[in-house]
Amino acid sequence: MLNFKCLQSVAERDIDMLLVEEFESSVQFREWFASRVYGQPTYKDQIGAWHSVSDPVLGESDVLFLFSNEADGKSAVLIENKIDAPPQPNQGARYRKRGFVGQEQGLWDEFRTCVVAPEKYLNSAMHTEQYDEEISYEEIMAYFLSRRTVDCRFKHKALVIQEGIEQNRRGYQPKVDLKLTEFTKDYFRFCAKHFPDIGMENPRSRPSQSTWVSFKPTCLPKNSYIAHQTTAGFVKLFFSGAAERFDEIKEMYTPHLKNGAEVVLAGKSVAIEVEVPQIDDLWNRPFSDYKDSATKALERVTDLINAIQKA
Repeated sequence: MLNFKCLQSVAERDIDMLLVEEFESSVQFREWFASRVYGQPTYKDQIGAWHSVSDPVLGESDVLFLFSNEADGKSAVLIENKIDAPPQPNQGARYRKRGFVGQEQGLWDEFRTCVVAPEKYLNSAMHTEQYDEEISYEEIMAYFLSRRTVDCRFKHKALVIQEGIEQNRRGYQPKVDLKLTEFTKDYFRFCAKHFPDIGMENPRSRPSQSTWVSFKPTCLPKNSYIAHQTTAGFVKLFFSGAAERFDEIKEMYTPHLKNGAEVVLAGKSVAIEVEVPQIDDLWNRPFSDYKDSATKALERVTDLINAIQKA
């Protein structure tokens, strides 16, 4: 027998195609997925499933699943699929906006947003975006494995999902963006000169989507960090995996916040966020063009550090 792996690698698009195939060909999968996302049996009839549905302003949904529900209305699920790539800023919020736009256009009567990813990703600090529902690769794999004796195709589908899980464990291997890396180095030098005590992390090689700048001053609580989301225009203090402590964190820090900062849920985490000027073209413009914007962001980082110290 040939000593080869059946699949050398699995990309997010492979999982997208697997989901679309199941939505188009399996009523059992449609019923299961709809019930899983909406929390109750709701599927009645198939309308369709689409891959890579784009809005020119609000971006792209990886998969759109649309069906008739038991009340004879139209229900949609807008699905983001992740193996290991970092999220784009405010990705979950843009999914919700696309859902509302579809509702206004009469494409569906109700919608839910859903992220599909390996458990390791969903439990990581990387996963900070808010969706209505989260479904792990492991859960989908278990669905296929439970049916492998009915049809051998299900065993293969489970293998595809398993490879996606293993690929997440091996880690994301990004391509370095030299311009973004140089921008970050200049930002670090500026911060070291003018804000030396706020703990900006040393610059490193950056892939093209890695636009967050992180800060870890020693005063921060365990499992927390500050991020400047440059292109989105936010500075956020994340308390990783602390969603169940939302009320406690809000009560503790709100009296010490300033400049419009507020406590919000961020996936399984809690964040204190404050809006700052966007740095929207750091791939093509030098850091010197954004010194004023960076200064305002670093002042807000300082505000958050002060809030932590006062609480």
